Amino acid sequence: MNTIAVVGAGIVGLAVARSLAGRGHRVQLFDPGPPGEGTSFGNAGLIANYATSPMASIDTLRQLPGELCRRDASLSVDPRYLARLAGFGPRFLKAATPSRFARHKSDLVALIQDAVKAQHALLESLEAPDLYADTGCLQLARQGDPLAATLEASARAKRADGVACEALTAQEVRDLEPAIHPADLVGGLYFPETRHLKDSLAVSRALWKRLAGEGVVQHGTRIRGLVPLAAGGWRLICENRENGENGEHGENGENGENGENGKNGKPREYQADQVVLCAGIANDALLKSLGVSLPVVSERGYHVRLETPLSLSRPVGWLARHFYATPMHGGVRLAGTTEFTAPDRAADERRWERLKGWGEALFGRPLSLAERWMGVRHSTPDGLPVVGQVTGRKGLFVAYGHGHLGLTQSAHTGELIAAMIHGEALPDYVASLSPARF
Repeated sequence: MNTIAVVGAGIVGLAVARSLAGRGHRVQLFDPGPPGEGTSFGNAGLIANYATSPMASIDTLRQLPGELCRRDASLSVDPRYLARLAGFGPRFLKAATPSRFARHKSDLVALIQDAVKAQHALLESLEAPDLYADTGCLQLARQGDPLAATLEASARAKRADGVACEALTAQEVRDLEPAIHPADLVGGLYFPETRHLKDSLAVSRALWKRLAGEGVVQHGTRIRGLVPLAAGGWRLICENRENGENGEHGENGENGENGENGKNGKPREYQADQVVLCAGIANDALLKSLGVSLPVVSERGYHVRLETPLSLSRPVGWLARHFYATPMHGGVRLAGTTEFTAPDRAADERRWERLKGWGEALFGRPLSLAERWMGVRHSTPDGLPVVGQVTGRKGLFVAYGHGHLGLTQSAHTGELIAAMIHGEALPDYVASLSPARF
C-alpha cells in the first residue's frame, strides 16, 4: 500500500485525498490550517456547468482595455506584479487566437461535463442535502451590458455546448427573483440545472470528517521543501511544529513519518511514495525549489456577506461586473472581481465597497455588510487547470490552476490524479491539462 502525501487541504486537496483513499492508499494530508478554510471558503458556491468558454478569447481582448480603464473596474493588474506576469501574458495572447481558443473550448466543454457529474456525486455521497440546492442560476443583462444584445445567441451557444439554458425577458427574470431591481433590466440567461452550495465551508468540513473516519491523517504543518529520494519516493521537509488538533497521529515512523517531531529545532521530515501538490499558488514556491516554473499566477477574489436580509432563491450573476449574489446559510454572499497581484499584498478595501455598491444597484436598496473576505485564486493563461505528473519528477503530481472553477472541478481532479497513479486510461483532454504543455 502506497503512502501518498497530499499538500493542501482545500476542496481540491480533500477531493484528491478522497479518490486516493478510496483506492486503498495511505493518505497523508499536509496543511497548517483547518481543512477548507482557505480560498475554498470564499467562493460563490456554484457548480458551474455553464462555464464552457475559456477566458482567453478575442472577445476578452476587445473588452480588456475598457475594463482596465474603468474607475470602478472589477478587473485590475497591479504594476508591481507585471514581472511575474511576464510568462503569463504572452501565453494568454496566444491562447486567445481563434484556433487555440477553439481547441481549449472543446477540451473545457468535455472537462466540465465530467467535472459536474463527479462533483454532484461527491456532494450526494456526503448525505447532507441541506448543504446544496438545485434551483438553477441566473445571469442578468442590463442596458449597456455586452450580454444585453446577445441573449438569444448566447443561450443557443450554451445549448450547443450541452448546457440547459434559456433566454429570459426582464419580466421573466423578475418572476423568478422579485428582489432584483427592475431599473435598466433587459433580461437574462437562466441555467435550470446549475447546483449551488449553501455553505462552502460546511461542505469541506463534512468531507474532511468522512476522510478522517476512513484513516486519512492531516498534519497541521507547512511543507517547506521536497527532496527526491535515490531509491524512489520523496522526502517532505516541514516547519518545526504542527498546529491545532489535526496534527500527526502516527508513532515510531508510522504513516510515513521520519524524524523526531522537530525536536532540537530540526525540521520535521516525512516520506511518501508519491506527492500531490494541491496547495494553490503556494505550489509555485515548492516547484521553484526543484527548478520547475509554471505560468500559474495569483488572481485574487473578494466577497462580502450581507447583513441585510434578502429573499433570493438562486445565485444571480451580473457578468458586466463579474460577480454573483448567492443565497447561503447566514445571508447572501456577493463574490467575485479579479485582481492580479502578489498573494501577500494587503487587501484593497475599495473592492469590498464596489461589491456593496454593485449589490445595491442589483437589488435597488441600501445594504449593510456582516463579513468581508479576500482570497487567492490560482490561474493559468489558457483557462485549463494543471493536473498531472511534473516532467522529469517521477512521483510528483500537481493539481492546481483551476482559476474560478476549483469547486466545480475538484472531485474530477481527484479522479484524474488517482487514475494517473494507477496507469489507467484517461480522457483525451487530459493531455491539455498536463504541466508539460508549458
